[in-house]
Amino acid sequence: MKKYLLVFAVLLSVVLLTACNNSNDGPHKYQVAVSNGVYMVCSGNQASGINGSLTYYDYTGKTAVKDVYSTANSGQSLGLTANDALRYGEKLYIVSDGEHSVFVCNANTLRLIHRIDMTSESMLGETGGVNPRRIAADDGKIYVSTYGGFVAAIDTTNFALVNKYQVGSYPEGIAISNGYLVVANSDYGNGNASISLIDTSTGTAQTLKDENIRNPQTIAIAGSDIYFLDWGQYGPAPTYAQENAGVYRITGTSASSITVTKIITDATEMACAGTTIYTVNAPYAYGVSNPITYSAYDIISGSKKDYTLDEIEYPVCIGVDPLTGKIYIAARQGITNEWGSYADYSADGYVNIYDTSFTKVGNFACGVGPTRFVFNIGYEEIEY
Repeated sequence: MKKYLLVFAVLLSVVLLTACNNSNDGPHKYQVAVSNGVYMVCSGNQASGINGSLTYYDYTGKTAVKDVYSTANSGQSLGLTANDALRYGEKLYIVSDGEHSVFVCNANTLRLIHRIDMTSESMLGETGGVNPRRIAADDGKIYVSTYGGFVAAIDTTNFALVNKYQVGSYPEGIAISNGYLVVANSDYGNGNASISLIDTSTGTAQTLKDENIRNPQTIAIAGSDIYFLDWGQYGPAPTYAQENAGVYRITGTSASSITVTKIITDATEMACAGTTIYTVNAPYAYGVSNPITYSAYDIISGSKKDYTLDEIEYPVCIGVDPLTGKIYIAARQGITNEWGSYADYSADGYVNIYDTSFTKVGNFACGVGPTRFVFNIGYEEIEY
């Protein structure tokens, strides 16, 4: 169980100050952020009739258990295409695209508390709530993007719709910071992508467009800048090679004066922790085997280090524990037959664990279709 060193430094200063002040006799309590493990959201495989699932890796025991949601809920499934999840407070929220729902669970027991049907009339309706994609949280609300072209703001106490924001076509990743909601409108790669920037206090929305915004997927906010992963576009037959995928920075908050700069030339997945962006570059090209690379980009200095990891053939997502700094990379297994070698979309996946220099320090097996990491961060009460 890892803790912020900074928090301990603050705690030490508080203890010393308290010891010097006889009017503040203890005991006193202090909450410290702790990282207990990581959930691996697995989408399953709709074509093969394999439902989504949740795998949990416990840091203390260094053990992984598959299907933990199903086990905790008497065999109930997450349904088709579990896509994202988030721990916020004492609840775990799991987004299921194919079920048009958000499953709300107790973060400690994983028992289902409530199921939010995004297509219900009390939410976004059959058109607006279809295919929920990604989730973020702030100020007692969760925010959920849907392929219906909306982001719903939902109260975490009574699960009622607080607000809804109409955004662009096929929204994917979202992030919220300092009262601003940022949404990656992918347009499903059809050429009309954008970034929505919404002031949640006023509901005022801006649509940011640029020639470099082609197919945005993942959003991160650091300081006053927005960073997004863009999948670019796919070339002509026969290879349909993926082009222009990378990480971009948006400077400025006005649609008329933004600057979009490519900071990482080649990237197909990204995760941001603190002031570092970690990436995987595994571009698609039918029948072509491209080299796969990994990188760590320092936002402050603008420097990038590249890495090669030969032990992963088919990486699909990356995550970084914000407390421990460990890097997690999920991958599909490979299969070889008379048609060649390729990723097996119906087999269980696996996760490799790395330190900040991309040295492997562990691994575990997970369910079919690993798609998103969720770090199980809670709080521990310390008495002094």
